[in-house]
Amino acid sequence: MEYKLVAVDMDGTLLTPQLEISKETIETINRVIQKGVIFTLSTGRMYLAAMPFASMLNLDVPIITCNGALIKCSKTGKVYDVKIIDKEHSSEIIRYCEEAGLSVSIYREDDIYIKKNSENLDIHIQLDHAKPQIVNDFDSLLDGSIIKIMFNSSNKHNLEQHTRKLYELYKEKLNFYFSLPHFVEIVHKEANKRNALQSLAIKFNIKREETIAIGDNFNDMDMIEYAGLGVAMANAPDYLKQAADFVTHSNDEDGVRRVLEKFILK
Repeated sequence: MEYKLVAVDMDGTLLTPQLEISKETIETINRVIQKGVIFTLSTGRMYLAAMPFASMLNLDVPIITCNGALIKCSKTGKVYDVKIIDKEHSSEIIRYCEEAGLSVSIYREDDIYIKKNSENLDIHIQLDHAKPQIVNDFDSLLDGSIIKIMFNSSNKHNLEQHTRKLYELYKEKLNFYFSLPHFVEIVHKEANKRNALQSLAIKFNIKREETIAIGDNFNDMDMIEYAGLGVAMANAPDYLKQAADFVTHSNDEDGVRRVLEKFILK
C-alpha cells in the first residue's frame, strides 16, 4: 500500500518524554515529505502550542489541534475547520465548574483565559507555551466563540465525581477527554481526531486506506481505528494496542521514525 497522509499525535507519541523531537526523527519526516506524503500533527494541544514543533518540521499543511476542534494551516494560519461549543452549554459548564471549586481554562482560537490565582497558569506556560489572559470573570467570553473548556482539581476524587456528573448531563452533546493527571477537556461533540483526519483525507482526495494514524492515548483511538494503518506506541495502554493494526516502539525509542521507515520509506 502506498500511504499518502500521516497524522501523528504529539505528547507521548512524536515527542520524547523530554518534549523534544529527535534529530533522526526530524530527518526521517523531511524525507517522507520530500517523497510527497502529507505529514501532519494531530494533537489535543492548542494551535499555538503545536506551532513551535510544526515550525521545527517546516510543515506547510493544516494541522489538527484541540482534539480536532480546530484545523488550521501551520504556514498561512488559514482556518480549515473550527467547531465551537454551543453558547448555552459552555455557559452552564463554566458556571458549574466555578461553583464546584474547579480551576477552569477557556480556549478560543489562539487565546487561553483563566482567572487570577488559577492553578492552571504554570501548566499553560510550560506545555502550551502561551501566557493565558487573566480575567476577573468569564462573562464577556460567553459569546459563542469557545472551542475548548479545560478544568482540573488537585483532588482526584473530587475531579472524578464532578466529571461523571457533567458527562452524564452532556455526553450526547459534547466530548470529554482526560489529559495529563487531573485535567479534563471538553469540546464539541463532532470534534475528534477521526473526523479531523477524515476531513483532511477528503480535502486532499486521499483514500482512507492510504492514511496512517499514530498515537498513544484514548483520544487517539478513533483516528487509529479510522486510518488504513492505525499504529499504537509501545507506551500506549493495552486497549489501544489491541485496536491498532501495528504497535511500534515507544516515544523514547523513536517509534514514529520506525513506522515511517517501515511503511513509507521501506
